[in-house]
Amino acid sequence: MPAARLSKRLMRTLGYPDVAALPKEKQRDLRSFWWDGFFAALAGAFANSYHTLYLLSLGANSAQIGLVSTLSQLAAGMSVPGAMIADRTGRYKQVVLRAGILNRLMWPLMVLSPLILIGPAAVWVSMLALVGISAFGNLGQPAWAALSAEFVPSHMRGGYFASRNIAIQIVQLAAIPVAGQLVNYVGEPAGFQINFMLAFAISLVSLYFYSRIGEHEIPPKTPEGPSACGQEPGLLAQLRGMPTFLRFTAAHATLSLGVMIAGPFFQVYMAEYAGFDPGTIGITTTVNVLATLIGMRTMGRIHDRLGPTRSMYFGIVIATLPVLWLGVLQPWQACLVQFIAGLTWSGYNLGAFNLLLGCTPDEHRPRYVAIHTTTTALVASIGPIIGGWLIDLGGFTPTFALSSVVRALGLILFVAFVSESRQNKARQQVAQPVAAQPSAPDGTHAPGEPGMEASE
Repeated sequence: MPAARLSKRLMRTLGYPDVAALPKEKQRDLRSFWWDGFFAALAGAFANSYHTLYLLSLGANSAQIGLVSTLSQLAAGMSVPGAMIADRTGRYKQVVLRAGILNRLMWPLMVLSPLILIGPAAVWVSMLALVGISAFGNLGQPAWAALSAEFVPSHMRGGYFASRNIAIQIVQLAAIPVAGQLVNYVGEPAGFQINFMLAFAISLVSLYFYSRIGEHEIPPKTPEGPSACGQEPGLLAQLRGMPTFLRFTAAHATLSLGVMIAGPFFQVYMAEYAGFDPGTIGITTTVNVLATLIGMRTMGRIHDRLGPTRSMYFGIVIATLPVLWLGVLQPWQACLVQFIAGLTWSGYNLGAFNLLLGCTPDEHRPRYVAIHTTTTALVASIGPIIGGWLIDLGGFTPTFALSSVVRALGLILFVAFVSESRQNKARQQVAQPVAAQPSAPDGTHAPGEPGMEASE
């Protein structure tokens, strides 16, 4: 079919790895997952960059923006029941699909709230819907990550996810400025509402492609062999055998705290301090996407050559980004900061996701992804509270400065304590047959990828 040949040619152009040696079912899974990311990104391009601006258009203040950011972080706790359901049922794909449907239904709720309710009530319902987007996304995240690790072979994860992320960046590059100009043309908040309904419709296509992926294969139950204590080691005992996972989670949580101190307020800064309209903010976000595209194209090769931890070292500039934002008064300055942000986040985010997959065991992976996600989110949830308080107290300068300091601390912890040699050692330790213990990271798009928005 011409359409199938065209899609394959497009995927190869974007760096899609050679999968001819894989079974047909595996090839189908990889293609469906790739297109799932493509359409999820297209949907997100019309909505995710404009959530904060939509709340501002409805009359939300900085305190409410900080509150919804905090609650969205705390909603990551939904990854725990999500992991429990995935572990207990073994139906990873079904958990992701059902959580995805609930996640997408939040966009129509945001559209309807100001049409049905008046004044502050519409703001609070829209805030609730935003928290719901995070909650239902996190509900499916552990199963999403675990299933991704199963059908993407480890030797091609760098190239495959880089190709998928390149497609994501290209579609966002095209759609984000269109969404921003649509808001400028239609006006606020109606322009945002049109964008959200477009996002809802497109996101259903991404769910269709994800539904074509094969389900997790539940291993047959075998009689339990004797162990030192007559049972499988407890969770704490298992975690002690995963030093890379623990160190990575601690460092990533610290970095996330720094990100959330300032990240939710960058758009507030551009809209209220620098005076940018939604179309201009959309253009600056597009520049960020372009830089991320360039970075991903390069980082995919670097990742497969050097490994995830070394590719994450390219994110060292992340610590300086909030301070750079303090000098932004003109659109070209915002575009420059966004370009730097896109380049530096691309290496960190790609490596973070693959490091998470690499340092967690195949069996019960959803529970470890949930531990990583929940720990990170609980720590990061303090960030918007601190940031909002500092903005009210002293403005953007102390807020962005503190964000840079905490980010730097997280990166120092990562460079000092997480290394490729420790990762390999952890894999070897976990791979040992100790009482049935098995062997051994994203984002806007599908749930599950650890990593923050590149603009933050």
